[in-house]
Amino acid sequence: MQDTLIEAIALRHAYQAGKPVLNDVNLAIKAGEVVAVLGPNGTGKTTLIHALLGSVAAQFEQLTLFGERQHGQHRKRALQRQIGVMMQVAGLTANLTVTEQLTLFASYYGTPIPVPELLQRFALTELATTQFGNLSGGQRQRLLFAIAVCGAPKLVFLDEPSLGMDITARHLMWQQVKWLRQQGCGVLLTTHYLEEVVALADRVVVLGHGSVTTELSMDVFKAQAAHADISIEQHYLTLIGAQQHVDDLSE
Repeated sequence: MQDTLIEAIALRHAYQAGKPVLNDVNLAIKAGEVVAVLGPNGTGKTTLIHALLGSVAAQFEQLTLFGERQHGQHRKRALQRQIGVMMQVAGLTANLTVTEQLTLFASYYGTPIPVPELLQRFALTELATTQFGNLSGGQRQRLLFAIAVCGAPKLVFLDEPSLGMDITARHLMWQQVKWLRQQGCGVLLTTHYLEEVVALADRVVVLGHGSVTTELSMDVFKAQAAHADISIEQHYLTLIGAQQHVDDLSE
């Protein structure tokens, strides 16, 4: 049986006592599992990651991380070191090279992945001496992904990791996500690329207005689309209630 790495029950969060961004969200991620969290912009996907990490003051009935009950925003440093994070917005020192960035972040961990291996895995070898400020958007994304996994984490959060990547870089990223799964790592992935979801996800969680509206395995997700004789994209639009709007616009 797979080990549950993180489990949240009735996770809630609202900004400045306003409308809830997250409303009674239940979510669990197991070892060796890739969970894709989907939903339109503004449905709480990024906030969900921040809430699980303790970056925002969320409320919950129960939150368990690597088998330990969590309270409030505090996360033990020993547990934090088992988590890798790649967010949409991340700033690094512009004048440090790719190798220097990886060496710096790897130094925070006891048994990091060797820098040469990271350079090779993420196609960064030829950019090893290039300063961060001189990298393209897609190259920066590859470096940020490498930094997220440099500590050999057990759990990884990837917030739209392929944003700004070309097709070649995107497929390279997919290979590394599959490698993480093979290592027994649990992965939470947010993305707007349904091709990416089909290629990587074991389970799909759909958020709508801050709540989980749908949760199902990828096999069931694809089977439902096939049974209805519609594309994966059409099925997803139906799940988020957007297909009728698309049909209306096309008439």
